[in-house]
Amino acid sequence: MSLSDSPNHDIYDRHFQKIEKLTGSISKSIRLSTGELIFIVSFIANFFLGKLIHITAQHEEVYNYYNNKRNLFNQLFVKKGWGWTTLAIVMFYSFLIYGNHHPSIRTKQQRISVLKKAIFNYAIATIWWVLFTQWCFGLPLMDKVFVWTGGKCTGIAQEKLANHIPSYGTSSIFTEIESGLNYESRAITSYMCRKLKGSWEGGHDPSGHVFLLIHSSLYLFLEAIPFWSSWATLKHHLCQFIRSWRLATASKSQLLMGLFAQDPHTVIIPLISLWWFMLFMTNIYFHSIGEKLVGLVFGYIGLSVVYYIPRWL
Repeated sequence: MSLSDSPNHDIYDRHFQKIEKLTGSISKSIRLSTGELIFIVSFIANFFLGKLIHITAQHEEVYNYYNNKRNLFNQLFVKKGWGWTTLAIVMFYSFLIYGNHHPSIRTKQQRISVLKKAIFNYAIATIWWVLFTQWCFGLPLMDKVFVWTGGKCTGIAQEKLANHIPSYGTSSIFTEIESGLNYESRAITSYMCRKLKGSWEGGHDPSGHVFLLIHSSLYLFLEAIPFWSSWATLKHHLCQFIRSWRLATASKSQLLMGLFAQDPHTVIIPLISLWWFMLFMTNIYFHSIGEKLVGLVFGYIGLSVVYYIPRWL
């Protein structure tokens, strides 16, 4: 009896069809494809799995290289996260429009249309990143949440303040404590607080790392998914690349550029994978549950305006 004729195969097939029908029904009702739904939910799974490991793992296993904020991945990639995301999306569309010959981008008009939409989506995603992490008519949103919940920058030494802000004595944003030896403020950003060697204390501090990694991953995924063909196609291109690499049929850089031109998703996938991994490290090592949840929610909110809400209009 062959495997396809076995009773177990029939049972598995029926179960798979039921699961497929259920996921199709859910996807249709919430207007998300199965792939989109799985990817979006993966961040919630990442959160719970990270917390579970933090609680159950041995102390020496939890606290290691990745618990150090100065680790290479954090300093080189996460700290410059939106820059890497920008580079990846520029490369993706460059190879997609000028090298890939995708069926939906054959004419000049189609290329212009895709490019206009890409620029608009990038602008919105960047604005939301700026509003949450850099500036929002004063403090960025993440710092506003911190201050609104009772937070402040405290323990700022007078000499540090004098070096960075000579006019601090006439400024109303700094309050003198400890007879002029130290100052505190509710009006400076977390970045400035770190620069002044102050202590960010007292409030609910949304995780900027969680926000950035989810926001960047979702943006890259949702930009790339409309042009996705299949895993089989990706596997075929990767096998061709590996074979050519081993045979040294061209220079390494030419082979890599050829792979990107054949399938621009090979630019996006490694970075999304890195962001997901670094999010996992953040969920294990840093921030409270509440702070990570707020970062997660804000990571979802911004891009839903561009990619999800229009589906209901």
